[in-house]
Amino acid sequence: YNDTPTSTVPSPPLNSGSMSQSAFLNSGGGDASMFGPSSSSSMDNNESSWQDLGDLPYRRVRLYSDVLWGQTKKRQHTKNSSQKSGAATAQSNQEQHDSSSSTEEQFGLSWYPKSYVETVRAQQNLGDDRTALSRLLSTTTTTLVAGCPNGGPIAAVTVPLSGGGGAESGFGMRSTVRIMNNAGVLLSSIPFPPRDLALYVPSSDSRIPLHVAPGDILAIGFTSRCVLAIVLRDSLALCYDLLGNPVLPPFYALSHAKGHASPNRGAGNHGGMDLMEARIFEGGLAVLGADMNAAVVELLDEFDDPSYADGADVSSRRIVPSIPPRTTDHPPLASMDDPSTSKAAPSPFSLAPPPHYAIVTPLPTGMFARSKRFAYRCIAVLPRQYAPSRRPELFLSTSDGSVVVSEMNPSTSPDDGFTDVDCRSRIGGSANGLPPSPVVSMAFAPNGRFLACFTASSVLTVVSANFESKVLEFDARSGSSSVPRSMGWCGEDSVVLHWKNLGVLMVGPYGDWLRFPCDDVAAVAASGAGGSGNGSEAYLVPEIDCCRVVGSSSVEILQRVPPGTADLLRIGSIAPGALLLDASDAFDSGSSNADEAARSITRREGLLEEAILGCVEAAVGEFDVTVQKRMLRAASYGLHFACKDESYRSESPGRPSPEAVAFVDVSRKLRVLNALRRPSTGFAMTSLQYDSVMPQGVVARLVAAGRASLAASISEYLKLGRRVSDYARAMKAAAFVSSTTSSLQQGSSMTDSQIAEQAIRIIRGEEKGSTKLQVKGAMPLSSGMYASVALAAHRAGRKGVADLLIMLEQSPTDKVHALLAIGSYADAAAVACRARDPDLIHMTMFAYEQGLSNNEERKSLYFSGIINKFPIEAVNMFTTFYSRFGGLHGGDDKSSINILLRRQKHADAGLKMAKKALTLRSTPTSGENDRGKEKVAALQEASTIFDLGGKDCAFQKTCTDEQIALIADQEQLRRSYGSMEVAPPSSSLTSTIMSILKYGAADPRSAHRLQADADRIAKKYKVPEKRQWHVKVRALSESGQWAQLRNLLDTRAKPPIGIKPFALAAIKGRQGQVEIMHYISRMTDKSDGEDRYDLFCEAGMWKKALEESVRLGDGRKVANVRSMCNSPDIQRLCDKYL
Repeated sequence: YNDTPTSTVPSPPLNSGSMSQSAFLNSGGGDASMFGPSSSSSMDNNESSWQDLGDLPYRRVRLYSDVLWGQTKKRQHTKNSSQKSGAATAQSNQEQHDSSSSTEEQFGLSWYPKSYVETVRAQQNLGDDRTALSRLLSTTTTTLVAGCPNGGPIAAVTVPLSGGGGAESGFGMRSTVRIMNNAGVLLSSIPFPPRDLALYVPSSDSRIPLHVAPGDILAIGFTSRCVLAIVLRDSLALCYDLLGNPVLPPFYALSHAKGHASPNRGAGNHGGMDLMEARIFEGGLAVLGADMNAAVVELLDEFDDPSYADGADVSSRRIVPSIPPRTTDHPPLASMDDPSTSKAAPSPFSLAPPPHYAIVTPLPTGMFARSKRFAYRCIAVLPRQYAPSRRPELFLSTSDGSVVVSEMNPSTSPDDGFTDVDCRSRIGGSANGLPPSPVVSMAFAPNGRFLACFTASSVLTVVSANFESKVLEFDARSGSSSVPRSMGWCGEDSVVLHWKNLGVLMVGPYGDWLRFPCDDVAAVAASGAGGSGNGSEAYLVPEIDCCRVVGSSSVEILQRVPPGTADLLRIGSIAPGALLLDASDAFDSGSSNADEAARSITRREGLLEEAILGCVEAAVGEFDVTVQKRMLRAASYGLHFACKDESYRSESPGRPSPEAVAFVDVSRKLRVLNALRRPSTGFAMTSLQYDSVMPQGVVARLVAAGRASLAASISEYLKLGRRVSDYARAMKAAAFVSSTTSSLQQGSSMTDSQIAEQAIRIIRGEEKGSTKLQVKGAMPLSSGMYASVALAAHRAGRKGVADLLIMLEQSPTDKVHALLAIGSYADAAAVACRARDPDLIHMTMFAYEQGLSNNEERKSLYFSGIINKFPIEAVNMFTTFYSRFGGLHGGDDKSSINILLRRQKHADAGLKMAKKALTLRSTPTSGENDRGKEKVAALQEASTIFDLGGKDCAFQKTCTDEQIALIADQEQLRRSYGSMEVAPPSSSLTSTIMSILKYGAADPRSAHRLQADADRIAKKYKVPEKRQWHVKVRALSESGQWAQLRNLLDTRAKPPIGIKPFALAAIKGRQGQVEIMHYISRMTDKSDGEDRYDLFCEAGMWKKALEESVRLGDGRKVANVRSMCNSPDIQRLCDKYL
């Protein structure tokens, strides 16, 4: 469709895009032997083998023939010189079937329990007729097949048609999900249901066992990040990598809803919801529930922008892997003391994103459907890179023939983010007089610009993604009235549909169509046990530039012939590249016309360069190695003529020409592609897919598929950079270390040091023949290389190798994460302390706490482990953390006190306890009495702690005991006087004495008794005399007991604190001059002159102050009185004395 802009394409008449039933059931516009057996690995690559879909030529390329699905390889030797175009020949004698064949019987891509097969064979008396048996089995079961995008592996699982399985279906309670490459080689197998399948509930910190059966599987599929998603009928989602390792814990895409919960799942209120449909797309999966609610799950990884997850809807939830989040497949964290105990709880999404995580966004589509009075029929997802909002958009077809678009932010979008595009008059032939028909299948084009819709009335309509224009309408009712088994896109130019027992239909832009029958009966008959017996077995895997067709014994692609190839190989072509190719062929055959034909191209300026680039471009799009070499020879032949041209050489003297650079780049690219297409690797990748993934992505995919050795070779060959090469070599070393486990079981004599030495040599990329490790002068490696290999050694049971390798890791962060993964918490803390990284230290302590078993002794083991086994820096940080944050938000300080006691710091622990006691506050549910009891108990505990410290804490213990006694005396005073004011709670010793004396103003009759009690308290606690007098003066003055204050002064001829405090108290109490002079007049000593002057100034008695300054003979004091006094008379007197 890209060659014809949508704005200029008229909608064709309905009958122009229709076909007769006889044409569809016979050959139609296609080749009757399109999927038939072929004697060669690929068809002749010329125009005669192409088929035109309108003006666009299409071809089919059989990449792998005679495929034995599920085979396991002992070792692959690729020495077949007759191999063409990377198409695989039979891999028969050197390979063996899956080990599970002892309990399962294989029919092509389907595996059935042997007991089930024998039961069906005996009941139907089929004998050895595998064809009839396979067809009969296919009526009660279905095989789900999914392909990883960009030529990746294939996953297959056979399930019964009836939901669940078990005794009622006869299929059994177990099946196997197999992940294979395109040549049928088994990469991994996932038993279903998985062992110990359970749902983690964070609220209760528990795991709920789940009970599922093979019939519960609804859909399987791969994302663009090579994650296999398995969706069950109750919306439970399981995610695995290519090696069968789970990357996320099980989770429900749609949460439990009353009335729609899926029964018998064992999850109770945490269960999921029954689904109508599940769709896996390149960015995750989408589900449609029975109550018409939907959800979109985005499967992300550590390479996605973390801010993208922060912008998710408020109703969304995150699914994260188990702690620790740094590594991809760590074993569960175990206790330092008991490695056998473990606990794997989901980790929080904190500073750095985990390797894999998911964002589940529920969409209230059910509410919208009920308000509009319709139901949904099918769903499709527009990937985020093509959506205007840069987030996935969910398209839902309605029962009244329209489509609803739902955005991913329903909480903040108007109308909850729903838009009814109202396409009832444009889809399903409504514009041509047909009644509106609901869409039953939808598929987006690889570029996201077009949407293919197949209606219930068997009309295919292609519209733009915004529904503004209609590109195509095709009537398929005469061929089949049923819904196609699958529908997808073949590149960006055509739509392919597959019907069971009918074949594949390809529809082009203007209603042109081709039919490819899936007739593989002859191959099945000759395939024996590996054959399917079902000639219609074919599965479509849409790609960005082609469509993979996976059959029972072959893998082919339907592809539009690249324009460069069409120009070169079309019969009678006069393109420059075609002329150069003919000249090269003539030269190879020894014809004398070769030179003249080549020089005819050079006569016109720029024609030779165009011809060279044309041959190079055409070569990279071919699968046949012979054709690739033919086109590259033609380009090389043209380069020889170009080098002889003086004008051509003068354009870039001393530097390679652009054509030469393109030739070298394409040659490298073809070598890599051919290596990827070998049966041992089985990546059915085209040139455009290679460019889309990029070389770094190819390396990552090879590592994910367990082909680390090839990944390392490709990274070195393409010079992808130090980081990529180091990563590939590290994965190669990890694979080598892991392989030594089987060697150990077979009696290998390699020691741990030898294995570690060989792994180090692989990591450093040293020559195989070298006997010594080249340490000096070696280029520094990227961080994390040794740590990743050490983890692989630990998982393989080579602890000695892991210890030797992890010592060489230079990155503290990666080293700490690796040590945490293998359970060496103390060593990880030591590394973090040497790095002086508080974040690493805290993470180590947190991981150790999570690794302990969840029982009553967990906290005690945690504290003792930290204090006894961790470095002192970590212990200090641990203590500081709990001391500062242990009691926040209503928490207690027991943890920090226990830590201090374990560290024998009794003084700090006692002070912590005493401070806690003194800061206790009453709560609405507890009164002052309860608080007092708690305070006394806490102080008694503090005293006990101080007592443990011996002589070093004797002073602290005495103070604590005295505080306990003071609290008892305060309580006795309150009971004796019947008032809280006489001794308020939480008051100090000084405050208690002041309260006693002040209470005399409220109870004058008890003044003498209060004075006696105050003296008794002061004497008991050894309050200094001067301090006691100051307290009495202040208390009596503040309470207005001036008579008692005079009596206090009269008790001593010379008070210990002098008379000045009495006079100041009277002045501050705003007493008259008579009262003030009563105290000042008793200050008769010569040394009291300065104090008398200050008191007169303080009281504003300026005349007395002037007289005192004159008596002292101090002119500065006289001047001070003049400046502060406002009386003119006194100012004149001051001037007289000055």
